[in-house]
Amino acid sequence: MNIKIKFIFILFLSSMLYANEAYDLNEIVVSSTKTKSTLADLPMQVTVITQDEIENSGATNISDILTGSGEVATKASGANEQQVSIRGMNPDDTLYLIDGKRINGTFTDAGRIPASMVERIEIVKGSSGLLYGSDSMGGIINIITKKSDDDFAGDIQVTHAKNKNSADINIFGKKENTSFRLFSSYIKRDTYSKDKTTDVIIKQGSNSYSPSTLPASLKTSTNLDNLNDTYDFQEDYEDEMETKSISGGMTHRFSDHFKIDIDMSYLKENIEGNFISALYTTNYDKIVVNNLSAEQYDENRRVTASSGFTYTPSDALEFMYSLSYSKYEKDKKIYTNFWEELGYDSKEDSVSGIDDSTTRYVNHDFLSTYEFSQDNRVLIGGEYRVVNRDATGYSIDDRTYSGIFLQHEYRPIKRLNLVYGARYDKDSEAKSETSLSFGAVYDIYENTKVKANYSEGFKSATDEELYTNTTTAAGKNLLGSMIIEGSKTQSWDLTPETSETIEIGISNKGDVYDFEVSVFDTKIDNRISKVILDATTTSYKNISESEIKGVETNIAFYPVDELIVKFYYSYIDAKNKTDDTALIGIPEELASMTISYFPMPKLELRSVTKYTGEQIDIDGEVGGYSITNIKVMQKDSFKNIDLFAGIDNVFDKKIPEQLGYIQKSNYYIGAKYKF
Repeated sequence: MNIKIKFIFILFLSSMLYANEAYDLNEIVVSSTKTKSTLADLPMQVTVITQDEIENSGATNISDILTGSGEVATKASGANEQQVSIRGMNPDDTLYLIDGKRINGTFTDAGRIPASMVERIEIVKGSSGLLYGSDSMGGIINIITKKSDDDFAGDIQVTHAKNKNSADINIFGKKENTSFRLFSSYIKRDTYSKDKTTDVIIKQGSNSYSPSTLPASLKTSTNLDNLNDTYDFQEDYEDEMETKSISGGMTHRFSDHFKIDIDMSYLKENIEGNFISALYTTNYDKIVVNNLSAEQYDENRRVTASSGFTYTPSDALEFMYSLSYSKYEKDKKIYTNFWEELGYDSKEDSVSGIDDSTTRYVNHDFLSTYEFSQDNRVLIGGEYRVVNRDATGYSIDDRTYSGIFLQHEYRPIKRLNLVYGARYDKDSEAKSETSLSFGAVYDIYENTKVKANYSEGFKSATDEELYTNTTTAAGKNLLGSMIIEGSKTQSWDLTPETSETIEIGISNKGDVYDFEVSVFDTKIDNRISKVILDATTTSYKNISESEIKGVETNIAFYPVDELIVKFYYSYIDAKNKTDDTALIGIPEELASMTISYFPMPKLELRSVTKYTGEQIDIDGEVGGYSITNIKVMQKDSFKNIDLFAGIDNVFDKKIPEQLGYIQKSNYYIGAKYKF
């Protein structure tokens, strides 16, 4: 019998056979086990960003919060997205959740989720394939929204920053057995631009010219000689953006044993930005122009709706089911003001990079929990997803994902806690996958614990990686592995990526400090990556085996009530195992220091210094950099009013342009009224 089948069979038997004495749990809900557990009892590393930390951060969205966290690497992707990487894994190996539910589609940029609706953020490090299936090889970011048991409460917050303004309102209420929640947010961001000087290059086949050196045949047959050889442009590192969102929900408890939840949300976003196009197609046959200014316009809409129930027939047994639907519409177009020089009749005729798409998701999630005792509980769960997409780049009809898992949490003796399980997944476009996980926490002695965890994960090829057929903003062809067009003369299958992670750690809690250190080793097979096929075409392929290993340390000191000091440090060694070269875009080191000082009740002064180490880019080694942010918050400055202010990048540090942008001394001020 296959070893994984044996393991699943043993799981079912063990969950039925074992029971033991009760053990008092100091409960906190965490997404790493889908149950209530203390952080200290979890075999994997989990960081929780609390509501107080979020409110005192001055952040207007989730992206701002994560950028300020020293424990994840962040990097700008284009002018609108902030990518997050956990332990050196790819950004798309991080799965985003809201209240434990997937954020579906390409609409996962954390910059679009307002911070005002967040109670806390749980960052689970390492593969969580057992509970969440594909896309969680690097970890999970679970965004827990605010709830309230008050009859009526809420808050209004306004924030003004150097290039951004926002307003948020949150309302909660409860009457008898029914409670409701309402969140609304408005964000207006201005552009952040830098001066750029570019040399215009005109290409016809293998020949390259500047506008002043065009051959006579092109001067007489085109308008290209009206271009200058050099231009000074304003390139946007952050586009102008306006985002409006509203969401709400209701919970009704029919009895002590049964309740239902209903949630809905709507978001609209408009983006405008200028960039330097690496390649823009002209209206002349087989002629393109490099390094010319272009404008991009995006209009995005997203609608979500979900409902579900929780049924608890006894103290030991609970059933949960949810059905969710999301619809994401995107309308992207790129134009150039040099349309006449490029041979077009109007600016509208110069349109390129079109992405007119509608993506729909339907999710079914089921979870059953049975507690033989507080020290012995079993989870059985499953999910079923259907994806449909209609787009200019590619279309998908009824791609399905299904999975079922079993997890057993068991404490055979008071000092030892075990968490282990197995999962089976099936993707209609890929082969099936089985994932295993086993973790243990052992109390060496009072307040000192040793942790060990083994987990497997996988990531199926995305629709884009399989079927996309589009032109990028740089003017190049981006083709999925299954697409044959132009210079791409064959298709190929993509095997799901798989990973194995081993992690060992130790933690100790004293009277005035907390300490935790862990080492980890992740092996990844069949990594899916973009590959350059020729000068004009990029596609996706499985590449060689890679390995990411490292060590990370958390230390917190609180010698007096008025002072808290936190340190974080990680070292990461990420290699392509085939040729023993460093993986691209992974900082070798991450470090941060947070100092919080409370000179008087309800007043906090905070500084956060974050260091991002050297990394390898496609053009070679990129140096490290550090950023310091300072913040101040006064709670209840006036009746029910909190005031806060801060300066990000207070020392005007610069970062290498390959890594994105950071503004100089970006200030913000704000106020929150609570009712």
